[in-house]
Amino acid sequence: MSGDYGGHSRDANRERLREIASLLKTESWIETISVFPSNRPESIVLFLVTQQYPRDFVSEVYVEIQSYTNGDFHISYVEDQQGVEWMARWDRHRSDDYNRDHFHKPPEARHQDGVDRDYPPGLLAVVSGVVAPWVYERIGDLWDG
Repeated sequence: MSGDYGGHSRDANRERLREIASLLKTESWIETISVFPSNRPESIVLFLVTQQYPRDFVSEVYVEIQSYTNGDFHISYVEDQQGVEWMARWDRHRSDDYNRDHFHKPPEARHQDGVDRDYPPGLLAVVSGVVAPWVYERIGDLWDG
């Protein structure tokens, strides 16, 4: 699938997404991985182990990863806090307002919540070296209350 995003086209890097899903399938913090679900055909969705989160606070949590053949990506972390979405997003794409690598801060991850960042070159390195440690820190913060 391809699309027009802000005046430039990009195609999903389905091969890269399948590879990442395969490499992550044994990770203990991930309960299940949905590859190209019908409601997100350009994504893999990592459903995280909810037992690691305070039960009364978080009812579902997932990470959605989108990767494109031009090197762009979007990684969204979403918690369902009893019907309210709390989210953060790591991006690599051309932007008029931010560096190519940037992060949209929680709790809403809106465009105006962006801050410039520098990520490792490969998407797997971003997931394992940036996103996964952030998720573990987030879990700890929730328990520390």
